[in-house]
Amino acid sequence: MCLSIGDAGAFTLQQAEARCRGKFTPVVRECVRRKVMQTGGNPAQYIPGCRSSIASKARDCVAKAMGAGAPDSEIDLRPPSGRGRVVMMLSGVDGAGPYKPYAEKVAKLGYYVVLIDGREIWTKDKRGGDRLAKAIAAAQNSANAKRGKVAVIGFSLGGGDALAYAERRPDKVATVIAYYPLTKFISKVTDMKTFVDKFQVPLLAFAGAKDTFQNCCLLATIQSMQATAKDLGKPMDLVVYPDAQHNFIKDASYRPADANDAWKRTTAALAQYLGDTPAH
Repeated sequence: MCLSIGDAGAFTLQQAEARCRGKFTPVVRECVRRKVMQTGGNPAQYIPGCRSSIASKARDCVAKAMGAGAPDSEIDLRPPSGRGRVVMMLSGVDGAGPYKPYAEKVAKLGYYVVLIDGREIWTKDKRGGDRLAKAIAAAQNSANAKRGKVAVIGFSLGGGDALAYAERRPDKVATVIAYYPLTKFISKVTDMKTFVDKFQVPLLAFAGAKDTFQNCCLLATIQSMQATAKDLGKPMDLVVYPDAQHNFIKDASYRPADANDAWKRTTAALAQYLGDTPAH
């Protein structure tokens, strides 16, 4: 998913209210619709009653989002051997939790995986590069980490993080792997040539040809990136799945064949650039 920072997985009161508002607004609308169909009249007269009917559940939702129910911003996963080369994973806007199963698969191959909520990097203060650098340094200094550069895997919003920041850190990053990455921001901050010219790390990207989710990650944009990378001599491989939509590795958009192909290419890239042969 590619939404703004405060749309999901809230931690502050304002973010929690925004998250729960998105959950319960459709419920109120449906309540109003039913009452209009049953008794007629102006829909506005039913709004207070419909809101009141879900008030307690809405309060519980906010409390849960601010308390123990709030998602983890970081999940660390050790490999079976206890130590491994570092793989940083940056989630989409739905938070780290939904990507934990994928991270666990990577860890089982023999890597030390640090899964970070992509929203922790992508914030309005434009200090994401600094935060990612600190996260990488912390992971490399962990007792679970073997020496060497890291791989960065980003999904959607986290893919945008990886393109914007990890691609500029050849001193720390060996390769970037981006699944349906956020790209619509590029035209708002610079032109494609200037953006791609800063790439200094081999890039493997996956895109769904039918990905139109909020126009965040359109095929045409990443194809333009690929063409620009080729012109500039930047190492970038783009794999396009003709029938895939956004989030094709999980949830309702899951496509087993495409997800399995992307997994094989991902593990091959990790083995190539991290220098270790993963366990299978």
